[in-house]
Amino acid sequence: MIRAVLFDLDDTIIFSYANPAPAWRAVAEEFSAHLGDAPIDAVAKALADSTATFLSDDENRRRWRLEAVATRRAVVRDALVNAGFPHLGALAPQIGDRYAAYREENMYLYPDALEVIDSFRDRGVKLGLVTNGATEVQNWKIDSFGLRDRFDHFQVEEEAGYGKPDGRAYVETLAALDVSPEDAIMVGDDLVWDVLAPKRLGMKGVWCNRFELALPASAEAIPDRVITRLSELLA
Repeated sequence: MIRAVLFDLDDTIIFSYANPAPAWRAVAEEFSAHLGDAPIDAVAKALADSTATFLSDDENRRRWRLEAVATRRAVVRDALVNAGFPHLGALAPQIGDRYAAYREENMYLYPDALEVIDSFRDRGVKLGLVTNGATEVQNWKIDSFGLRDRFDHFQVEEEAGYGKPDGRAYVETLAALDVSPEDAIMVGDDLVWDVLAPKRLGMKGVWCNRFELALPASAEAIPDRVITRLSELLA
């Protein structure tokens, strides 16, 4: 019997940072008057590709989350210079900051999220939110999307001093909920953070695969269940 459900926040409960290429394109278009002879398509591609490469490294992802402003600006500047647009380097702070603001402006709560969360609460299931990121940013999301009173425990990376896939993030959450690993499931969009890490502790890992991606051949852990919408958890 499942006594607790742990949820990831970004791109599981709310649409936050997935599919970044269109966002970079939109920001490049906003700066079109300042790009000179640099094609919008080329600038957008350079920004999207460079960011994707940078974020493929776990330590870089941590810096992007916890040292957001400086890291984002540096990545944008390097992307523009390396793509052959050194004259745009001075725009890096504005472009980087506008990208962050654009993503924030376009975040939204997935339509089925509150129904699912409330359904588990009504059944007496304990709920934990395990999220990586800066305390101020993640707490803003939690409050803005009406999640504060719906969870029994919030595990925020910067606040705790560690985050996923560090097993301590899960151990602390389970302790706060007074639930053993075998009685809990974790639901999230990241195969390493939200599936492999909790499964190593004895939990079940549910992959929230909203974009219906193929399971990579290199995946270290097989999800116990794959869903494309949170409402499937209630079936």
